[in-house]
Order: sequence, then structure tokens, then C-alpha cells
Amino acid sequence: MFKQMIIGSGFLIACASTSADTVLGVDAGIGQWQSDYSGEVGSVSASLDDLNLTEENNNHFFVALEHPIPLLPNILVQKLSLDTSAASTLDSEFVFDDIAFPSGTAVVTQLDLSHTDAVLYYEVLDNWISLDLGLNLRMFDGSASISASETNLTEHVELDAVVPMAYGKAQFELPLTGWSVLAAANVVAYDDNEISDYSAAVSYRSDMLVVFDLGIEVGYRSMSLQLEEDLNTDIELEGPYASLTVHF
Repeated sequence: MFKQMIIGSGFLIACASTSADTVLGVDAGIGQWQSDYSGEVGSVSASLDDLNLTEENNNHFFVALEHPIPLLPNILVQKLSLDTSAASTLDSEFVFDDIAFPSGTAVVTQLDLSHTDAVLYYEVLDNWISLDLGLNLRMFDGSASISASETNLTEHVELDAVVPMAYGKAQFELPLTGWSVLAAANVVAYDDNEISDYSAAVSYRSDMLVVFDLGIEVGYRSMSLQLEEDLNTDIELEGPYASLTVHF
């Protein structure tokens, strides 16, 4: 189940403020998300605190293309590196993907939820309020593993799947200032499984340069993953993020 419907997300990762262009418009950006880990994993679970998976700085970048052709969706591609590892000693028995690790075992945990988003969306509103709605195909290319060198116990699970998610973004321009506020979401639910990825931010774009506009976006992102099968996860990542953006 986990390999077919893997996570999610997507933070939504930070999007720059965009408006519908009469010609092809390009937005790009790069930034970092400082995420705190919480929750638990395993059929006989261990908390992420017990596994020492607590905080990580994650890099991301994106490119968005907007065009004036009504029937064709706009395109947003974004990449998030979400990789963390830590060593710990188990306080109680931990079962990961049917492999039992006894209490007192020294283990190394690796969790890689890195993914690429390919978002196809339409700008259904375009004035001082803009609204984008569409489909996000989130492509995971990570893994999860637990290893104990003293007992030669190792379990490794590849996280390689494409997960369709509903995508939405609303942005409110503050008149004559270059400032705006925005909120975005990526969500999918199936039976007792749910993946959600929300963000809210303040954005500023300067149009002082002739060829392109520079901007900055600062916000907060929360991503949660609840899966009842395979890894039996109930994980949340949340924290502030910042992005530098450019618009052509």
C-alpha cells in the first residue's frame, strides 16, 4: 500500500506570487524549509523523538510556466530534498516492516521522503485575488531503513511511487505595495490513509528591474502522513521556510 500511495508533501513547497501573463511567464525560486519531525512509525511503534529524528534543514527549488491559452493548464515543477538520519538506542521493542528490533538495540534510522511535484493547474481567478486549482502528481524517490550493526538486523523499504493529490493556491495582493499573502494545499485521502501538505506565507516582489522581478517569500509549512499499512506511519513535519524568487 505504502509503495502505491506514498506520501505526502509536499509541503507544498514555496510558490512565488504569479499572475496570468499575456505572454509566457516564468517564475523560479530556491529556498529552505526548517522542519521539525514528530509522530511515530512501525507496527509496534517508536516515536521519532526516540529515534532522534527531530529537525532538519531541507532545500527546495521550483519553476512555474504560465501562458494565455485557456484550455491548456499551467505547469509548476518543484523539488524537495527531505532526507534525515540519526543514531539512537531503543527504549522498547520496535517492529519495522515485520522486522523486530529488541529493546536496548543501538540502531541507525534513515528516512528519505524526497519528491518532485509536477502540478497542472488553471488560474480560475486573476485580479487582486488569484486562485489556482489543479492536480499535483507527486513523485517520490526516497527510502526508509533501520539497521542494527551489533545484531546484523537491517530492513530497507524503497519509497518509489507517483501519488496524485488535489492542489490549490489562493493569493491576495495588497494594493500598490508589492506585498501579498498566500495559502496553498496538497491533499489526498484513501480509506484510513491521509496525506496533507499545507503552507501559508507573506510574499514581496520588486518590479524595479526591467528584465525580471526579484522577490522573497517567508512562511510556515505543515506536512502530515498517516498510513495504516506497511510502515504504519503517523508523522508530521512542520516549521518555517523562506524562498528567493525571480519572475521573467
